[in-house]
Amino acid sequence: MRALALLACIGCTSSPASTSAPPPAQRVAARQPDRHDSNIARADYIGPNACGECHPDKLADWSRSLHRVMNARVDEPGAVIGDFRGARVEVAGGDAVMTHEGGAYAMTLQQGARHVRYRITRTIGRRGLQEYVGIEDGQRDEVRLPFAWWPRRGGWVAQSTFDPWLEHFDPFAPVREPWAERCPWCHSTYPFAQRIARAQLRPVGHGLEQYFGGEHGSERLGVDEQVTTGISCESCHLGGRAHAAGQPIHFVPQGAEPRSGAPVPTSFADEWRDPKIVNAVCAQCHSGPSPRLADGTALRNSSEALDLAASPCTGIRCIDCHDPHRADSRADEPRAVAACTRCHAAQADRAHAGAGHATSSCLDCHMPKLVMGIDRYVRTHRISSPTNAKLLADGAPNACNLCHLDRSLAWTVRELRAGWDVKLPPLATDDDDALGTRYLASKSPAIRLIAAHAYARSPLGKYELAAIEKGLADKLAYVRAWTQFAIDDIKARVPR
Repeated sequence: MRALALLACIGCTSSPASTSAPPPAQRVAARQPDRHDSNIARADYIGPNACGECHPDKLADWSRSLHRVMNARVDEPGAVIGDFRGARVEVAGGDAVMTHEGGAYAMTLQQGARHVRYRITRTIGRRGLQEYVGIEDGQRDEVRLPFAWWPRRGGWVAQSTFDPWLEHFDPFAPVREPWAERCPWCHSTYPFAQRIARAQLRPVGHGLEQYFGGEHGSERLGVDEQVTTGISCESCHLGGRAHAAGQPIHFVPQGAEPRSGAPVPTSFADEWRDPKIVNAVCAQCHSGPSPRLADGTALRNSSEALDLAASPCTGIRCIDCHDPHRADSRADEPRAVAACTRCHAAQADRAHAGAGHATSSCLDCHMPKLVMGIDRYVRTHRISSPTNAKLLADGAPNACNLCHLDRSLAWTVRELRAGWDVKLPPLATDDDDALGTRYLASKSPAIRLIAAHAYARSPLGKYELAAIEKGLADKLAYVRAWTQFAIDDIKARVPR
């Protein structure tokens, strides 16, 4: 599990008791608040350094984490990873030039008579992709810029190369959507009251904000009230001032009017054990829009919490697989398998998988790699079964055939019925074509790319190179880019 990204800081995964212990009174006397019934107002937030006075290990882990650099000011040491030494990108008859002069980073775009220069103010992301925020000369709003540094691609690319939502994209058109109306809601830390207020405007948000009412807010984040650029402790633990003064810490918002069904503050330990509460903390960011398969499975990253919520495994928490404080927030797969077998103890022995599956795990069959991440395909968080009749009937990629690419749907149905005692409804399975080949010929770009990357993980990839290479001529820039990644991976497997 990845993903992505990127799960928000949720709680100490080692022991809730260690996190809830009150700090020494002499260290927090100066921060004593007048009241303890709010953890969502700006005055309730104290910042990560104050949290680190009592939790230095968590602060140290967070300081090296991807959450910390989800946003960064451009003047922070080491914030910028892109090449601003006069690097030039030529695209669509124009070019973009990246410069760093006099301590200022800039992106200058020129296409014919069109000329625009942005002074760069912030970064978005660090490891897999780094985007930039800036202000156009003569304008006031910070905006998300149209070129980004993509390490796996080896340099600068236009947004349409990595962002599948941008099928029609003019990189030289002046950007007018304020950055503060979208990106920082999931990439920075700010008072949760703003999030609750924004959710009153329209049905946005799948986190804890959906359970509380309040005043109507704005689509635009109040950037002057940010606690930190990037995701820090209080994005997930909420304002810590009362806790620093000796009160219990809570995941559940306090200081807003609860709606029907809202979780009730109890103890940190109980809230930490509650999947509904913990996963809603993650869902405040990991619930983005995505195209989906017939069963609702998301095909792009940042929708992990929605997928998990739609799964039958209602007792699992994001933090059962991910440690949100670590430098690398990807799941530890043995840890994830342990989370599965906690409830499915009979399946803990790999022998249950049957002949030929000794190297497979629960995740391969129930969480296959269907999701386009930042620079690699990652596991879906919609926990399901290869026997999903909707996917089989729709001809969508299924876990069996993402490994058995050379087998037909008829073969898969026979194997499921014979070897796994699966009862399936009648399916049209007369076609004996290899499903991998059919996936590569799909009308859906998403399915073609899922197949290309499945072949990239398979020894069969070298036999399908010609079919996969057709993606290099696709009209969509992101399809061409991701096709090249698959080809590179296949060629890296072929002995020289």
